[in-house]
Amino acid sequence: MHYEESSQATKWQLSSQAELNSLRERSNRRAREVLSTCGDNFESVPADAGGGDVKMEDVSKEGGDSQKNMTNNPCEVYGFAETRGDPPKATDLGDDIIDSQQLMQESDPNYGPNRTSKTRGNHPLLTPGDESAFVTFYCSKIPSLIAICRRSAKVAATACLLFRRFYLSNSVMMHDPKTMLAAAAFLATKVEDCSVTVRCLEKGTKEMSAPVLMNDILDAEVKFIKGIDFDLLVFSPYKTVLACTEDLRTFLKSDKGRGLITFSGQDGEDRQLAGEDLRPIHDAAMEICDDVIVSDIPLLFAPGEVGLAALMIANECVSGSGDEASSSVDIMGYVRSRFQGTVDAASVDAVTCRVSKLSEMIRELKEGKYGCGNYKVDMDTLKGLNKKLKKCRAWGSPDKNESKKKKKKRKTEDS
Repeated sequence: MHYEESSQATKWQLSSQAELNSLRERSNRRAREVLSTCGDNFESVPADAGGGDVKMEDVSKEGGDSQKNMTNNPCEVYGFAETRGDPPKATDLGDDIIDSQQLMQESDPNYGPNRTSKTRGNHPLLTPGDESAFVTFYCSKIPSLIAICRRSAKVAATACLLFRRFYLSNSVMMHDPKTMLAAAAFLATKVEDCSVTVRCLEKGTKEMSAPVLMNDILDAEVKFIKGIDFDLLVFSPYKTVLACTEDLRTFLKSDKGRGLITFSGQDGEDRQLAGEDLRPIHDAAMEICDDVIVSDIPLLFAPGEVGLAALMIANECVSGSGDEASSSVDIMGYVRSRFQGTVDAASVDAVTCRVSKLSEMIRELKEGKYGCGNYKVDMDTLKGLNKKLKKCRAWGSPDKNESKKKKKKRKTEDS
């Protein structure tokens, strides 16, 4: 199947940052409406539950029991197709794909309910921005869990994208992101045909000091699959980097491509391309993809575009390193020359324009932009949000002391 015919291209690839924000606002709004009107018909952590320093284990300290009561909770799982509505018309190459539009704030007149119901304690609810911070944090932990299970970066890319797809139509207030993280990892290993046992995943979460029980992972997997519309097809940029590197090795030796590469050093102009000359660019591009897969970018751009942009940035880094053995490749020249005569010039220009804009976004990932949780994560802010989540969430086991107080209060009222 070609990528253009896949569901990732026709369904999951969003048109702009504005559409991505709209989906997150919609899922957050649904959760806020439920939590602001419901009574105590499902359990949650009491208002006085505290929060420690925010590490992987601290953001979800009580997550080990998080899914035990979900079967008794009306925490409905929403599929993407049933909640998306009509997607906006795709623009050509407008700047709106990287529009910096902010998520809706509580000050917005159309924001809706912002506190839980009185019977649930009248606590503040998470904003769309708060939820986005949690999704960013947990998504950045997926590669670590996959590495503990000794699986490849391709599996991590699949798990990260599936995880972000789930939270396009669901809320972290209704579904524990730590447990869904483990479910995404478990599902991704099966999708990529390198499955691990659920016991191995449970052990992996324990090594990360964020244990998720086997039964919880299995229960969450069923809900997770429904939340992504049972659609498991995922393409990753790693294949593009590898395929383009292999094609470059051949093309740069041809008459059309020989002038697209230059070598450092005194004898660089006369030297022929050797087998390992492109290795530094390939390896650097793969590392760039490691940052991309945990960000929002795979929801906005095709994996082919991501792979080309990664090669462009990697080429700049390698050629500017000052290494006498380094090489520099005209990536955009390669794209134009490679498809000259087989694809119309307008289509090639459209691709190069999008890849150029994407390259700008990827360079900003090190600043923590576009949902990349590998850099500049404000742990103090997350600690505060975690306390807020513990008071308003629908999932999780209640505090034992609080349960005793409630039972004692009921007995007093009955007497």
